[in-house]
This record gives sequence, C-alpha cells and structure tokens, in this order.
Amino acid sequence: MRRWMPLIVAIVLAASGVAPVAAASNVRIDVWFAGNPKPLMDTVLKEVVPAFERENPDIDLEVTFVPWGELSTKLATAFAGGVAPDLFMHGQAATAGFASSGQIEPLDGYIARMDDAADFGVTLDAGSYLGKRYMMPIFGSGWLLIYRADFFREAGLDPDKAPSTWEELREAARKVTIWRGNRLVREGLDLYTNGVNPPQIWANFLWQNGGDFFDKSFRKVTFNSPEGVEALELMAGFVLKDRTTDTSINMGHGSIPAIGTPEVAMIFGVPGDLANVKTYAPQVYPNLRVAPPLKRKTQAALYAFNGFFMASGSKHKEEAWRVLRFLSSPFAMEKINVALQSLPARQSLGKVPHIASDPNLQVYLQGMAVSRGNPNVPQWVKIRDTISRYIEQAMYGAMTPAKALEEAARESQRELQ
Repeated sequence: MRRWMPLIVAIVLAASGVAPVAAASNVRIDVWFAGNPKPLMDTVLKEVVPAFERENPDIDLEVTFVPWGELSTKLATAFAGGVAPDLFMHGQAATAGFASSGQIEPLDGYIARMDDAADFGVTLDAGSYLGKRYMMPIFGSGWLLIYRADFFREAGLDPDKAPSTWEELREAARKVTIWRGNRLVREGLDLYTNGVNPPQIWANFLWQNGGDFFDKSFRKVTFNSPEGVEALELMAGFVLKDRTTDTSINMGHGSIPAIGTPEVAMIFGVPGDLANVKTYAPQVYPNLRVAPPLKRKTQAALYAFNGFFMASGSKHKEEAWRVLRFLSSPFAMEKINVALQSLPARQSLGKVPHIASDPNLQVYLQGMAVSRGNPNVPQWVKIRDTISRYIEQAMYGAMTPAKALEEAARESQRELQ
C-alpha cells in the first residue's frame, strides 16, 4: 500500500543528481485470496488491508484475488517456480495434498500462542492432517436441505415442519412434484448428477446412515459398504423410482439458483444459494426455508471451511503469522463473512447482522454442531472425481448403486495405494 513512495523519492533525487540514501524497507507479505466477487475485493482492499497496515506499519500486504477455478493451477505453477505467496486461501480438502508434499507450514506452534483459540471450536481442526493443523479457517458453508414453503403449503404440507428423516424427505418430494402428462413441471427435489457436487450430497446420506469413506487408518476404502449402497439407492431412487427428480431439467435460470425458480421445490444447497436468491430473485426469498441436517442412524451434514495456509518456503514466517492472525481476528473475519454472506469460523460471530437477521442462516450455523468434512487424504480430489463419475452412472440407471460403488471403490483403493 506504501511501496510507491520510495520509488518516487528515488526518481526525484536521481533527477537532481543527488544519490538516494538507502531507506529501511518494509517486509512484504504476499496474500492470495480465493475468489474475486466485488464485495469481497472492496472489503479487503478498502477496509481490511488499510486496518492491518495502520496497526503494522512495518509490513506491506500484496493482495491478489484468484478465481476459484484457476486457484489450484496457479498455485501449482507458483510452487514449482519457487514464487509461492506467503499466505494463500484454499479449502480444507486441499490440506492433505499440500501437507504431504511439504508445501505448507504446520500452525500448531503459532496457534498455541493464541488466547482466543477456543472461539473457533471444532473449525480449527478442519485443516488437520496426520495430527497437525495447517489452516486458519475464515468462512464456511454446509450442504443442507433448502425448500419452498409456498410449494409445501400448496401440497398440503406444513411449511414450518421441515423433513428430518429420509422417509419424510421422500414423502415431501413426492407430494410437491408436479407432472403434466409425460412432462415434469416441478421437481420435488433437484439433485446434481455430475461434477464435484454429487459426492458432497451423497456424503450427507452416507454419514447419516452410519457409513464412512475410509477406515480409521485412511488406508482402506469403506464407502461401498451396505450403508453406502443404501445411501446411493436413495439418491438414484429419486430419479428412477419416485420420479421426483429429472436429470434433464436445467439447474437454475442464469444467476438464480434452481430453488429460486418455479420448477424446483427442494435442493441440497449452501448459503451461497440463499445469497443468490436474495440478490437475483428477492421476491422468492421469503418462501425459502432451511432444514436442519437429516437423520437416519445419526444426524450429520457435510460442511467445508476455507481459510489461509502459510507456505513452508516463506522467508518471513513471523510476519506472515501476524498477517494471518489479523485476517482471522473477529474484525477481519466479520468483514469477510459479511461481504460473502457466509458462515464465520468463530463462534463469537454467530450474531453478525446477516446471520442474526436471517433464520435460514441460523439453521446453517446450528448445523455445524453435527458437521463433518471431506476426508483429508492427498488423493481426495481424484477419489472424489471417481466417486462422482460412478454416482452419475447409478443415477442414470447405467449401473446399480452396488455395482457403481464397487467400481468406484476399486479405483479409489488403487489411488490410496
């Protein structure tokens, strides 16, 4: 923010023939933020960075905003070239990959100095790998059921009584689905069938049914268990048996998520979906409701937190920690989460205005008590993509759920080994 001043002085002195006197230079800390929405960029550049530099005049922040879709590629290039940023933001699922390759610094020693670590609750463990913490969480989201109260009311369902079990979910989906002849006019439950999202939704059902992705050693795949098969049978059943989901229906209208359109009554979505409906279909938002995590054998839901990692190659780790400490402070975290309309990683920020005034976001906040995260294994991204391919096969009826998970487990076990 102030690095241009020495340069101007040097130019003036050179023009006058006077040799410049070397000035003490500030420490520069490079910080990469993930994502580039305008509210985030404005908040960071106009409020967060100036506040930090006022308190820390010996440190200059060089902030870069990297779109999520480009983040992994740009980081790989930066690490390979030896020019990685001191701090960078990523999701907790990336922890194992960076940690196993020695690219990020364990933060346990730094965290031990904090007098308010308890304020983070379980979120400080989100970026853990082999017993060490590598991430300072900043914001997160969870995959919960979002439904339309107006469509529930129209179907004779109590809009204030959210589905809480698998059976109640199926029954509600059947009742709010509308067919006209051979055309599905309204999906009872819209589900993703490809990309990174199907495994996220299926994870909810897997855990709710008592299953898990791996054994405790993370060396053996277990998601093809009977519990996993039942979870995938439930998902595929919405398409193939109950006919409450149509894989051909368009997911949303432009920037409006599916739940903000007349064609969809329920989705599994994240707080960002709520924010987009508020922005692009505000007339619909009063009809949205969020259900607490569903339960079969247990209550569970997938939550993912994003935060900052410190590069192990940083030449200024102490200064980088001061920056990281500030970015995870209540002040900065509140600013960032308000800009993103997301869930803060600190318990004390549960009453920030956008959450305190919105009962839907309060449900997301409460759901964190039974939250679980994606497995932290270095091969997770490849395994997740493998699972996604086979979930798609099952949901289109090309494979039975049991066969799909058997094949996914076989490929995933090879990855683990």
